[in-house]
Amino acid sequence: SPHRRRLSAMIGVLAVAGALPLLGPLLIASFIDEAESGGARGQLLLLAGIYIGVGVTRQIMSIAVAWTATDLAWRVTNELRSTLARHVLKLDLAFHRATSPGELVSRVDGDVTALSDFVASFAVKAAAALVTLVGLVIVLLIRDWQVGLGLGAYLALAISTMFLVRNRAVDEAASEQAATGRMLGEVEERLTGADDLRSNGGGSHAVATFQVASAAVLKSSLGREKQGVTLWVISNAVFVLGGLIALAVDVALLRRGSISLGTAYLLFQYTQILRKPLGDLADETERVQRAAGGMARTLQLLDESSTIADDGAERFPAGPLSLELDGVTFTYADEDVPIAVIDDLTLKLGAGRSIGVLGRTGSGKTTLARLLLRLVEPTNGTVRLGGVGLEEVPLEELRARTGVVSQDVHLFGSTIRDNLTLFDDSIGDAELRAALAELELLDWVDSMRDGLDTKLGPAGSGLSAGEGQLIALTRLFLRSPDFVLLDEASSRIDPTTEERVTRAIDRLLRGRTALVIAHRLSTVERLDEILVLDAGKIAERGATADLRNDPNSRYAQLLAVGSDVPIDEVVS
Repeated sequence: SPHRRRLSAMIGVLAVAGALPLLGPLLIASFIDEAESGGARGQLLLLAGIYIGVGVTRQIMSIAVAWTATDLAWRVTNELRSTLARHVLKLDLAFHRATSPGELVSRVDGDVTALSDFVASFAVKAAAALVTLVGLVIVLLIRDWQVGLGLGAYLALAISTMFLVRNRAVDEAASEQAATGRMLGEVEERLTGADDLRSNGGGSHAVATFQVASAAVLKSSLGREKQGVTLWVISNAVFVLGGLIALAVDVALLRRGSISLGTAYLLFQYTQILRKPLGDLADETERVQRAAGGMARTLQLLDESSTIADDGAERFPAGPLSLELDGVTFTYADEDVPIAVIDDLTLKLGAGRSIGVLGRTGSGKTTLARLLLRLVEPTNGTVRLGGVGLEEVPLEELRARTGVVSQDVHLFGSTIRDNLTLFDDSIGDAELRAALAELELLDWVDSMRDGLDTKLGPAGSGLSAGEGQLIALTRLFLRSPDFVLLDEASSRIDPTTEERVTRAIDRLLRGRTALVIAHRLSTVERLDEILVLDAGKIAERGATADLRNDPNSRYAQLLAVGSDVPIDEVVS
C-alpha cells in the first residue's frame, strides 16, 4: 500500500503493453480484407505504416514494463526483508535455539527473493496476458460473436487446466525450500566449526550430514520438477489442440462464406497469440511454485511470536540502576528433562555497586545474564532494575539503559571506526578519540596501520581476541549504559592485553551498576561484592574484602589455589 503510485503506473504500462499484441493481427486482417476488395494503395500503405509503428511501440513498452516491474518488486521486497529481519530479532531465545542462522538466511532472504522474482516476472506476464486475452475475446466477439464465444470457451478450459495442475505443485515447492533452508543451516554450522572438525577428525561426519541434507533437497526438487513437467506437457497439448480446432473452424466458415479471409486469418493468428501468454505462464510455473512456497514460509515466520511481551509503559529512574531478584526460578522448557537452572534466587545490589559472579559450568551464570537482559522470562519470580520490573518497561528502554560485553565479541569486516560506532555516523571522530583516551586505548588505536581507518578482515580478522574485547568495551562506553553486564571479558587473552582490558573495565564500571560473570578469579578482585552460584542457588555472597579475609569462605579457598586458575579446574 505505500507504493500505490508506482503500482498505478505499472498497471497503466501493463494495460498498454497487453493491448498492443492485438493490434498487429487486426491490422493485417484489415490489410487482407482491404487488398482482397481492391482497396486504394494509399489505404494499404497507411495500414502498413501503422503496423510498423505498433511494432516499435511494443519494443518501447517492453522496456517500460521491465523497468517499472523490477523497480516496484525490489522496493516492496526489500521492505519485506527489513520487516522479517526486525521480526526475527524480536523473537525470543527459544526460537533462536531451535533455528540455525543458515536457515534464517534462507527464509529472510531466499524466500523473499523468490517473491521478488515472482512480482518482477510472473505477475507482470500474468497481468499483460490477462489484458491480451480479454482484449482478444472482445475483438473476436465484435468481428463474429460465434467465433468469440468459441474462443472464450477454449480459453476457460486451457486456463483452468493449467491452474489445476499448478496448485498441486505449491506444496512441493514449499517442501523444497524448507529442505534447502535446513541444508544451509548444516553448511553454516559445519563452516563455523571447521577448525575443530579438521583438527579432531570430524570431517567425515560433516560430509555425511551434508549428504543427508542435500539428498533431502534433491528429493524435494525432483518432486517439484515432476509437477512442472506435467504442466508443460498438458499446456502444450492444449495449445496444439487449440490450433487444430482453429484451422478446422476457419475452413468450415470460409467454405460457407460466413467470414472473410481477414477474419479467418485473425481467428487463427489470435489462437496462436494465445500460445505466448499462456506459454509464458506455463514456463514460469517454477517461479510461481517458489513464490507460493516462499510466501507460505514467510507468513509462517511472521506468525511466530515471542514469549517476551513488549507492552510495558514504565521508565527506569535516572542514574545507575539497582538490581533486585525476588524469588526467581527459571527452567528451559525446551529441554528433554526440564530442571531449574536458576532455583528460587533472591538478590539485591545497590545502585552504582559491582558484583562478581563465580561458579562452575552449569551453575546458572549464563542463564542469570539472560534473565537480566530479558532474553528469557523467569518461570517464577521478578527481576527489577531501579526498582522497576523488567516486564513493566519497553524493551527499547531496557536495551538503551543496559549494556553487555560477552566472551565472543562480533566484529565486522570494516574499519575500526565502524566497529566502534556500529556504523552510527552521528558519532564523530572527536567523540571517538575522547572515549578511547578516557579508556587509555587511544595509543593502541593510533599504533595501528591506519588508525581508526584500519580495515579489518571478515568477522574482524586481524585483531586478537583481547583486542576484540577492547573494541567491545569502547562500544559500551560510547553508549554510556547505567547497568553493565560483563560475561568474562578477559578469559582468553594474554597478560599484556589483559592489563589494557582491566584498566578499560575499571573506567567503564565507574559510576555504574555492574554484574561481572567470571571464569577467572583475577577478574573479580577489584569488585565490591562476590556471589558464588551452585546449581542455580547462592552458595556464598559477601563483600570481596570480607570473603578474602575469611579462611573458611569458598572465595578464600579458591584464591588459595590460584587467582589465574579457571574456576572449573579448582578442586574442592
